[in-house]
Amino acid sequence: MIAFPGILVQPALVAGIPVPQGINVNTDDFDREEFPHFAVFCTVQLGAPLPYPQAHWDNAEVIAKIPANKIKTITSSELVEMGFQTGFPIP
Repeated sequence: MIAFPGILVQPALVAGIPVPQGINVNTDDFDREEFPHFAVFCTVQLGAPLPYPQAHWDNAEVIAKIPANKIKTITSSELVEMGFQTGFPIP
């Protein structure tokens, strides 16, 4: 389980997801409109059990592939169809 947004910064950057500068690793206090991909990544990844240790790195790649015009409306089922991995069952 990933508990802090700061842990997701490096996987996001490697995947090509824009990340807010100077993010406080203990909060998610950033402009979600300016960084929608990172916001979705944090929303679906933080607090979720990892099915394997590097799942958050692979999941960053999935999030990065979502088009800008779809990122704010994508569903959890669509994320799973795209390859997003979580230890939670997703409806």
